[in-house]
Amino acid sequence: MAEDTFMLFDDYAARFARGERPDAREYLARAGEGVDELGTLIERFLERVPPPPPGEDAIKLAGAWVAGHSPLVQLRAERGLRREEVVDSLIAALGLDRAKHEKVAGYYHQLENGLLDGTRVDQSVWEALAETLRTRLGDLLAWPPRPIGAKMAYMRPSEILEAASPSMPAAAAAPRAAAEPYPDEVDRLFGQAP
Repeated sequence: MAEDTFMLFDDYAARFARGERPDAREYLARAGEGVDELGTLIERFLERVPPPPPGEDAIKLAGAWVAGHSPLVQLRAERGLRREEVVDSLIAALGLDRAKHEKVAGYYHQLENGLLDGTRVDQSVWEALAETLRTRLGDLLAWPPRPIGAKMAYMRPSEILEAASPSMPAAAAAPRAAAEPYPDEVDRLFGQAP
């Protein structure tokens, strides 16, 4: 069911004014038959309103991304968090079974190193990460993982994982699906369920 065009625009504009980075595509998808009208309203709004200044985190994330580093690793290091602490926080925030710790850790490792398509990762994962890393959701979503280079395209998945993090063995980084039914909730949350 389509939502009211003007209510959608008001929500978009209010979030933008608060310094968030609302995704116009999400709003347009919710507009139904009012998609063209909403698109025009958003376009005119963005033409006339200056963007909010970037926050300190946004600048750091952009710098990490430009330098070829992982923005998630950058934020985690800035916050003094270990990967295990982030994984534990994700499990708690998402209401997952603690027995899935290794699988969540593997997927988070892949996400952190740009080996997962972040656009397929569930919004609730990003929200939990934003809360854990004490940053704005829009800042996390603004810096997608870089595409895999040509050299990596011909590597086996275990070699890619080792290249992304030589200190973490690929067997420990990759989720183990053999002992669990596939797909499960963890696979779905990280965009790996068909």
